[in-house]
Amino acid sequence: MATWIATALVATLAFANVTGTWTGTLSPEGEDPTSAHLVLQQDGETVTGTAGANEQGERLTIRNGIAKDGVVTFEVETPGGHLMKFDLKEQGDQLTGTVTRERDGEKARATLSVKRVK
Repeated sequence: MATWIATALVATLAFANVTGTWTGTLSPEGEDPTSAHLVLQQDGETVTGTAGANEQGERLTIRNGIAKDGVVTFEVETPGGHLMKFDLKEQGDQLTGTVTRERDGEKARATLSVKRVK
């Protein structure tokens, strides 16, 4: 019985899908938290979509998105030329992790916590 449960759990994790709308907070180090809004589409291991502060604001295109083994990674380039790299862990209907921003050799770091909108 335990083997069957473990096998079912592994299969569930392997086929988890992050498609959907996710909202929560982005908390840059040393700054006040801001809202975060992701719209993700997963096809196999490939993740596409948009990221922004909210539903009505500017939407930035996600590129190089991958979802594998409960980890979701992707990049977003801001209009100002900052490259933001997202490294998130999926835990059911929640994604949490770090966001790093790079430009001209300068790096900044933030934490992101978003939940799937139902």
